[in-house]
Amino acid sequence: MNLCAKRIVSFFTAMTLTAALAGCSNDDSSDAESTGETTASTTTRQTITTAPVVETLGDLDLSDVPNENNAPADFRFEAEAEDGELLGTATVLDQNFLGEYTGEGFVSIAAEGDGVEFEVEIEGGGSFDITLIAAADKLGVSNLITVDGASLTSFKTNTEQFGENVASNVLIEEGTHTIGIAASDGQCYIDSIVITPAKELDLSQYEVSNTLSNPNASEETRRLYNFLTDVYGKYTISGQYTSNNSSFFAMDSRELKEINKNTGKYPAILGLDLIESSPSRVANGSGGGAVVPQQAIDWWQNEGGIVSMCWHWNAPEPYLNYNGAAWWEGFYSDATNFSLSAALDGSDPEGYDYLIRDIDAIAEILMNLDDHHVPILWRPLHEGGGDPQWKNPWFWWGSSGADAYIELWQLMYDRLTNVHNINNLIWVWNGQDPTYYPGDEYVDIIGYDIYADPQDTSSQKDIYDLMKSVTDTNKIIAMTENGALFDPDAAFSDGSRWAWFSTWNGEYTLKDMQLSGEYTSLEMWNKIYNSERVLTLDELPDLKNYPLDTEQFLAENGGEQS
Repeated sequence: MNLCAKRIVSFFTAMTLTAALAGCSNDDSSDAESTGETTASTTTRQTITTAPVVETLGDLDLSDVPNENNAPADFRFEAEAEDGELLGTATVLDQNFLGEYTGEGFVSIAAEGDGVEFEVEIEGGGSFDITLIAAADKLGVSNLITVDGASLTSFKTNTEQFGENVASNVLIEEGTHTIGIAASDGQCYIDSIVITPAKELDLSQYEVSNTLSNPNASEETRRLYNFLTDVYGKYTISGQYTSNNSSFFAMDSRELKEINKNTGKYPAILGLDLIESSPSRVANGSGGGAVVPQQAIDWWQNEGGIVSMCWHWNAPEPYLNYNGAAWWEGFYSDATNFSLSAALDGSDPEGYDYLIRDIDAIAEILMNLDDHHVPILWRPLHEGGGDPQWKNPWFWWGSSGADAYIELWQLMYDRLTNVHNINNLIWVWNGQDPTYYPGDEYVDIIGYDIYADPQDTSSQKDIYDLMKSVTDTNKIIAMTENGALFDPDAAFSDGSRWAWFSTWNGEYTLKDMQLSGEYTSLEMWNKIYNSERVLTLDELPDLKNYPLDTEQFLAENGGEQS
């Protein structure tokens, strides 16, 4: 379908959907305000007819991707930290408050710019384990491994006395390199370093069930999820949040235009935000909410891309303008006096009614997308726990603690899935703090939002591993928002194979309306979007016709892709 035809189809679809949403909104708001009832909407749903399915895998290569290693089995580099080149304010100490050390002392790094580097002749090249005899004042301090000045991976210091701390499967090419430890997150003391060839990566961690939490999930949703489970650990899917609130067509966004101009590619995942559809923002005259569902339909139906949605849920109207904050800041904890725990425990029954009203308002949008056969990577209540290290929830839905957050998640899940019968949602949890996890039966995918320092292209392995620890069940793990982009080569080597990334809009993508190199260099943008391990829009198979069961499809087709 050419661009003109796409836009004609999308225009009439948009008009139909806008009218439907307007009608639903008017009916529901009057009922909720007059009665305070929490029953489901009686909206008449009309499913749009789709073309018959002809299953195909397209050109995907679903072969396993092991980490490579050409180094001799007996390769070993070992050095005392004090023999390396010190950077920044790094210093050599010789006190014994961390237990016994070897050599003449150990190196202390703390502030940004601190580090210690070693010149190493790497034989063969491939994946290496970097073992640090190190300690920290507090368990879990995260710092960086650098190769030739570039951050490749992160590691956590898990000993308060000198002991082994390993950064595993670090990708290093053959030749002479400068390998370093750089301060990132806090004080770290390094006694010595040992580099040896890594063991083979365990690929079973990427074996994920293709059964969704909702047993009534729509066919399109199941096809998309089967695709996600198939490519997990084999590819990372590219994604981008846009700031386009004026056009029905996602391709009109400045972010997508600039990415394509610089890389020749478009992201496969379109990130959208339902913030402007929060009822309190609508009541205050905020516009732009109607554009989002139109873009979702256009991206899925006409461009063949994947849609991800979050919701910066603005607190209800009576709880706004708190602490001198503006009404449009009402999703922040310190900008509202709305107490989730009070709404849920009966102390604030009006607050509970507002919760239901707001969920039902968003349900109208999601129902219409369901009727238009648009599956959604649905990411509500994001970042609920704040930073798990600092325990600092910055959104109101997390500030009442983990128990209230989990109850709200389960309430929303039940309301959307079992009351409104919305079946196009793949539930993506990124509450950040593992204690905020609502349970496997309510979550399909685990995510984390990472805003690393500018030009930090490391794989963020310590955070990936933290998310793996949330449950004993293998789940897809995604970088659901990011500022700086990570190097896919490093991520695939060390095992932090994020299912997708989704770069936030604004300064993280654009500067002066052009693709910005401030957080990610233009060279890295190009490398990532043209990596053989990163799927872009043009490389997606026909997801509307993707098999529901890949093993069965291959068996019926003689093991051949078509």
